[in-house]
Amino acid sequence: MLRSGLFFLLLFLLVPVFVASSPAGEAERAADCLVRINHAVEDADTEAFQRLADVDAILNTGFTAFLREVEAMQKTGDIPPLLALLFSPAAMRNTAGEQVRALLVAETKAFVLNGIASGTFAGRPSNGRAAQGLLAPLFADASIGRKEIRDIGQARAEGNDWLVPFVVLDHGNGESYPVLGRVSPGEDGFRLTAVENLGELVRRINEERKLWEEGRQQGGSGMK
Repeated sequence: MLRSGLFFLLLFLLVPVFVASSPAGEAERAADCLVRINHAVEDADTEAFQRLADVDAILNTGFTAFLREVEAMQKTGDIPPLLALLFSPAAMRNTAGEQVRALLVAETKAFVLNGIASGTFAGRPSNGRAAQGLLAPLFADASIGRKEIRDIGQARAEGNDWLVPFVVLDHGNGESYPVLGRVSPGEDGFRLTAVENLGELVRRINEERKLWEEGRQQGGSGMK
């Protein structure tokens, strides 16, 4: 459960360069980027998805925030041993730590793109592709159900970027996750480049994991 909603927010708008646009039009196009991401997932189109979402930027910038939350959980003993084993080396500020972070980012990206390419994130039956990758066991308990962007809100300008609130509904676990996305303009149109509230999402999903594990333990005890 801890990883079920982290990186899906993880989650291509062609604007002719010769068209002058009003601020309101820019806001609408920034928000429309999320609509097109939905279409890319539904169509199992990883190329379109990567044009619309800068997966590498989202994962690399988000990973720093994620590690901060993991370190806080380690101090309170509030993290599964497997995650502590995997992410402790990634937090080290040396070459080895950088290599571990690069591996984790690459494997997370592979998991996301396999989930899209296989159609599982669009709600179609899995053909096995979503479990590929060297660290596939790390994602064994991740939700591979349909991911759907809903309730896209009003885009708000911040510098050259736009902050767009939306909700990701994970049909695999029935949970809805409020996301604040950063959408940036580029040569080929707008792209989702960051998830601004990743720390909040990590904390929420960790709470969901604890409740799920408590329920499983209570259920197991009741069967004895």
